[in-house]
Amino acid sequence: MHKGERRLEVLFMLSLRSKNLTLASWYLLLCKPNQNHIAFRNLRRQGVDLFMPRHMAERRWRGRVITEARPVFAGYIFFSTDPARPNWHKIGSTPGVAQLVGFGSGGPAEVPAEIVTGLMQRCDAEGFLQQEQDLNPGDQIRITKGPLRDFVTTVDMIDPERRIHVLLDLLGRKTKVVLEPSQVTQGL
Repeated sequence: MHKGERRLEVLFMLSLRSKNLTLASWYLLLCKPNQNHIAFRNLRRQGVDLFMPRHMAERRWRGRVITEARPVFAGYIFFSTDPARPNWHKIGSTPGVAQLVGFGSGGPAEVPAEIVTGLMQRCDAEGFLQQEQDLNPGDQIRITKGPLRDFVTTVDMIDPERRIHVLLDLLGRKTKVVLEPSQVTQGL
């Protein structure tokens, strides 16, 4: 993905937060294997409203572990079109699209708007799904990413930006560390 395309995608995700798009009729399409990005780009060029929530995932590649952005629902993209003038054939025959998800010959099945709206609200401006953690001061957490991975500690405080402040016992003294919510899991 080119730098300009990335910027367009971010702007596109921001535009999906308007009320008329979240209340629109949403459908689901299945992409060809490993062609989510191709289908997304081609449908966006056609002016179709799209939503593809993503998350950061680790995978092994050539003996190394790399972290990359992956779709939450691998192989699927939510799309919205004008219900008065749906163009199912044009969308279904777009390069990268395998088929529209539906039941029988009645066309694509509508996804309840509440589901898509709920997912959109849990995503940041770039379309990354944010983890919902209900952490409070005093809760035990495990650090899952970074140099302090696998440390277990207690939440000291959570600031207004949702960063988690903890006290770690490093080299015999208490050290204050600030973590992002994506770096921790609740419990042991």
